[in-house]
Amino acid sequence: MQKKILLTLLLSTSTFLISSCSSTNSVWDQFANILSDAAPFLKESEEWEAYSIKTTQQGVVYSAATSTDKNFVSQKMDTEYPAAIERLSSPFALTTKTKEDLAKENQGYRFKYNDIMTVKDKKTSATLGYCVNYDSDRVIDGKIRDVSDEDKIRNAFIYVAKDKPISVSTVSAEFIKVMCGEKFYNKNKI
Repeated sequence: MQKKILLTLLLSTSTFLISSCSSTNSVWDQFANILSDAAPFLKESEEWEAYSIKTTQQGVVYSAATSTDKNFVSQKMDTEYPAAIERLSSPFALTTKTKEDLAKENQGYRFKYNDIMTVKDKKTSATLGYCVNYDSDRVIDGKIRDVSDEDKIRNAFIYVAKDKPISVSTVSAEFIKVMCGEKFYNKNKI
């Protein structure tokens, strides 16, 4: 998973820099800055990967989410999802104006939850988090933002930990298969 993220960052940033910068030194300086700024996200990704492996090896059980669980997930997604997106995209915002535009654009998420499953520690039955399959739209000025079909977020996955901030490091098929099980993934994939 880490290699895919790093490769995506490298390809995205190199394409962006080559197309938008005129000075060779400037290109490489900005590229180095982007990679440096992306390091915390890569570390976050590694930590989540280790979390999923360790947690599932210690043993987990799954159950249907209660209404209390669903409310917890909804509140956490509403309050923390924009910050998770910003952590991923902020290394690519090179100027103060771009960062401000990014923060302004990163608002108005509306979620519809297709499936929420509770993940509990097998030994203690303590709730560790939730496996979530959701749809998302952007609402601006009370209206759903029009996007192309391929840009619509439908049947997306995320893991919402009970005691950690939401992270987009938990959205990959690999992570979901480990943390939530193949059955949950296969049931909800498009």
